[in-house]
Order: sequence, then structure tokens, then C-alpha cells
Amino acid sequence: MRMPRIQTTANPNRAEIVNSRGINLSDNIRDGDLAVCRNLASTRWPYLTTRNARVKQTDYAGATAITTWDKLVVVQGTDLLFDGKVVGQVTSGEKQFAVVNTKLVIWPDKVYLDMTDHTLKPLGAQASLTQITFTKNTMTTTDTSVDFTTLFKVGDGITLSGLSTLSGNNKDMVIKAVEEKKITLTADTLTEGSETGTFTLERRIPDLDFICESGNRLWGVSNQDKTIFSSVLGDPCNFYVYEGLSTDGYAVAVGSEGDFTGCVKLSTSILFWKERTLHKMLGDYPAEYALYDYSMDGLRTGCHKSMQIINDVLFYVGLHGVYTYAGGTPTSISDNFGVHNFEQANGGSDGERYYLSVLDDGQKKLLVYDPKLSVWLQEDDIRVVQFARLGRGVYMVDDTGNVWLADGGERDKDVEWMAQFTPFWETIEGRKRYSKLVLRTELEKGAWIKAEIRCDGGRWTEVGKRIGSKQDAFPLRIVPNRCDRFEVRLSGKGPCTIMNIMREFSVGGDS
Repeated sequence: MRMPRIQTTANPNRAEIVNSRGINLSDNIRDGDLAVCRNLASTRWPYLTTRNARVKQTDYAGATAITTWDKLVVVQGTDLLFDGKVVGQVTSGEKQFAVVNTKLVIWPDKVYLDMTDHTLKPLGAQASLTQITFTKNTMTTTDTSVDFTTLFKVGDGITLSGLSTLSGNNKDMVIKAVEEKKITLTADTLTEGSETGTFTLERRIPDLDFICESGNRLWGVSNQDKTIFSSVLGDPCNFYVYEGLSTDGYAVAVGSEGDFTGCVKLSTSILFWKERTLHKMLGDYPAEYALYDYSMDGLRTGCHKSMQIINDVLFYVGLHGVYTYAGGTPTSISDNFGVHNFEQANGGSDGERYYLSVLDDGQKKLLVYDPKLSVWLQEDDIRVVQFARLGRGVYMVDDTGNVWLADGGERDKDVEWMAQFTPFWETIEGRKRYSKLVLRTELEKGAWIKAEIRCDGGRWTEVGKRIGSKQDAFPLRIVPNRCDRFEVRLSGKGPCTIMNIMREFSVGGDS
């Protein structure tokens, strides 16, 4: 009996180069995607490499907030430090910062650091009076403890309150001249007379939940008042000045659903976010301002510090993930994370990459996104409460109060890293026998790498380990078992670059 002849192929094995990619936790995976990674960077893309060393700023401890203005500005306890020197006292805790003219505004303290002399000063001012005499355009006091010239200046918007007999003089006014005991106002502003009692004369600052700078003005939103506010041009100390001039302050009530979640300047507009709504302000001065409303995926509550602008594109965290916004419709850049839930997000940037510290279902993660490559990687589980950029450097305050330079430019010889690839599947029917899996890496002297695999969801098995004696490329051969799918996990310590993976396999039977 003649048996049928079995057909053979000249080359039954198949080889394929797999390049490393970024994190992908969705169902739409490709070979080279990462399921988990730690302390990797995209600085040598298309290769994956370990991140550079962080540099601890030992002059700071117990910090809670950070920003920059040519130098580092740090809140350390109740001390405000500029370039490492104490320049004033503020309340402890997290802060928002905005620069208007030569004033670095610190919120919610309602103070500013005057950068001309590095002194800390209040935005508002208040005088308590017991006796006032009015003419039609002046108010005068005999209180010995009051010197108006130390509190107010020409152009200030002031509010008088507490009058009962001359209650019509309880109003907002603008100072035209100021002396020690006398203030001059616009003609025919006041009702003449005198009154004794307890009165308050104040340069008011609104209670704002979020602030930003745009057009040399301090902008902010108040959820209590449901109002958007703008300061006078060039002066964050004044809001309630309305004289019909282009330099006036500005306020507009907003009746949309929900609370404001943050505000930011983007190009020539100011964006006032809610979770499902964007209010966009356009215009250069009060008579020209126009507010436009859009229904879209907005900024998530508690994520106002996630907003970062890179090349005139806003990056932020919304209810359903991470988005970019350049003026049209927001675009999601986090679909690869699937249904993961990012909360309490804080962002930073070096001008090229987007750093994002999040709570992911309660777990701390520091993620880095490269917009040019559309690649997400995770550094580690450090929790960053605020970022600041100085030149190309990114500084960050962690939740223990330490201040770090995120990338010190030097390779980290002690960094512990890991990369677990998503499963390698085949579309050919039948199980495959992998003849070899060659990992091409680059190790520096003293660094080491360990390779593990698991087949069809089984146990992890160590299949190789190499120690780098010098900076050189070498193959690490991994021989998997016969399986339908397999996973690869690489880990190590010290500088390492993962260049690619080459796999060879032959098709076997169904069993």
C-alpha cells in the first residue's frame, strides 16, 4: 500500500523582529506592547531605555508647593523660599501660582511676591475706622491708627461698608488721590456729612477657587458666586474698578450646570472648565470680551493641576481619560489604558514630554507621555503633588515633601526597572514550537538583566540572566516551550536599553 507523500517546505521556520512599544492595557494589542513597565523612558526611541537619575534637592524638606520664576520658588512649611532663601511667610499646604506683571500671585493666600525687591505683600488691604467726614468727593478720618498712604494708592478700587446714617456711601469707589487721613474720589460720588461708629474701608479681592494669568491680568472663577473675574490690567491687587476704561476689571456670572474645575490660558483665549462644559473667553479688553459655551469632555474635579500646555496644545485629565485640546474638539490620548480610572491628577512638562502623576483606582503612578511618539510609559509609584519647569528641567514635590529634579541628565546606576510585554499570539491554527527568542539589549558595566517567560498563562520561569561588563550589545537567547501564546517579562538593575526581540517558530499540531 502506498502512503501519501507528506509535503515539506524548504523553510518551515518563520522569523520576526518585534520592536518595543508603550503601555497598552486595552484589548487592541500589538506585538511589542507593554502590559506593565517601571522606570523606562522613550529618550532613545525606537528603543526602550531606563530613565535617567533623579536629583534630590537637599536644600528643601517638607515642601508642599513649587513654582519657578528664573529660580525655584518653594513653599516649605509656612516659609516661602526664593532660590533657597526665605522671603516671607504663607500658610502651609498646596498652592496655585500666577505671574502678573512683576507680581507672583500665591493663592489661596491672596498675597504676591514682588519680584522687584523679593518681598511678600498682600493683594488686598483693609482699614477699620471709627469716624469719617464726607464731602461730595472726599472722605477724611481722625483715627490716629490709620495712614491711608500705607494701604491704598491712586487707582485702587475700594469698598466702604458699615455706615448706617449715611448708608448711601456704602459703595465701591475709585481713588483719585490719597493722603495720610484723606482720600479723594470722583466728583459727586458721596453724600456730605459725618458719622461715628465702626466702619470698614477695603480693597477687596474675590474668593476664587482657581486662578490663571492672561493678557497681563489675573483671572479666576468663584464657585460660590458662579462668576468669572478679571483683575485690572497689570494689577492683580484690583478687581472692582469699573470706569468704562479698557484697563478696568471685569466680572460675568455663569449659570451653567456644575462647579468650575479649573482655568487656564491657551493662546489668545482663557478656558474656564467644568466637567462637562467649556466656557471660552475671547477678547482683549472688557468692552470686547465675549464668552462662548461648549458641551464637551471637560476637566475632572481635582485635576486642575493636570493642565499643561506643550506647543500650544493643552493636555488635561477628564472624566473618561487624558485629553488634548487645541481649540476644536478634545482628543483622547489614553484609549490604550482601557477602563482605568485616573483621579487627583497633577501634570508637568519639560516642553516635550507630559508628566502625569495620578491615582489609578487608588494606586499611585507617575506616567510619562511622548506626544511625538504617542507612547505612554510608567516611571514608578512616586506621588507628585506639584510640578514646575525651569528651562528644560522638571522639578517635582512628592507627597513626603521632597523636591526632585526629574531628569538629572546622568544614567542611574541603581535604578530598578521592569518591562512585561503583552501576550504574543499567533493567527496560524495549531500550536507553535518556538525554536528561539533572541532579545537584543545593551547593558552598561555593572548592570544586569533577567528574562522570564510564561506559556499559556502558567507560572513565570526564569530563562536567562546576563550581567553587563561593558556597554555593548548582545543577544539573550530564550527558548520557550511549545504553546499557543507566551509572555515575556524583563527586569534588572542599572542602565539598560531594550533594542528589539527576534522570534523564530515553526507550526506544530493541534495538541
